[in-house]
Amino acid sequence: MRNILFTVLTILLTLFGYTQNIKMNGSIVDSVTKEPIEFVNIGILNKNKGTISNLKGKFNLNVSKNFSNDSLTISHVSYYPIKIPIKNFNNHTIFLKPKTNELSEVIVSNKKKRKRKIGIKSYNPLLWLGAISKDMDIIENAQRINIRDKSVRVKYVNIYLRRGFKSDSSFVRVNFYKNVDNKPDEKIIFENIVQKKKIESGWLQIDLTKQYIYLEEDFFIGVEFIPDFKNPLEVYIGAILTKGKGYSRRNSQGEWNKLQGASTINVEIEY
Repeated sequence: MRNILFTVLTILLTLFGYTQNIKMNGSIVDSVTKEPIEFVNIGILNKNKGTISNLKGKFNLNVSKNFSNDSLTISHVSYYPIKIPIKNFNNHTIFLKPKTNELSEVIVSNKKKRKRKIGIKSYNPLLWLGAISKDMDIIENAQRINIRDKSVRVKYVNIYLRRGFKSDSSFVRVNFYKNVDNKPDEKIIFENIVQKKKIESGWLQIDLTKQYIYLEEDFFIGVEFIPDFKNPLEVYIGAILTKGKGYSRRNSQGEWNKLQGASTINVEIEY
């Protein structure tokens, strides 16, 4: 009899908890082309609860009713972000307005160029960081890059991947953030830089030579491995404790957390 009562109580508590969730889903499309937008970050700002849109622009997100007075922030580097109060959210199509693509001026010079690799170039064989979410969201690892107040062109991003992952390939997105008080702040390059890469142990390189990215002050480089929406993936980045300036966040729109050390991410620049 006691076991039956315990089972009934467990079921009731489960159902009660289920009813305390707000289920949201929808599609995100370009307001001009009406085409779906993939890999849009969707979440509650700095509350570590979010998700990302799939290849068809669709998303699903369940949140506790404790978040009913918050707003859902929907953002993509190539579009203007919007906020929707959760209590007013209806499952529907969400339109994002594309940003105007402003091209930076490129100065051609005969001066001989120098090349340099900046960031974390080593790793501890006993340390690694998880780089991909199992909850259809993103994990983003970021590293501060010091360029000493000079104009540089960023040509490559390098990420060291550890053994032990279960992935053949993954979409990888690179973001550039302004450095404010030694912490990632707003994005400073408004181009969606996504490349599909083979996942294997060793150095993974993101080629940015077609982007013509020029920066003049210290910045943070952020790396997202996009989850597979059909099969779970595992990806691990090398890490080190002896050097700082590393940050990580575990959710879309989530709060940045300072690492004790740093993830093995560096950039190759030309100046």
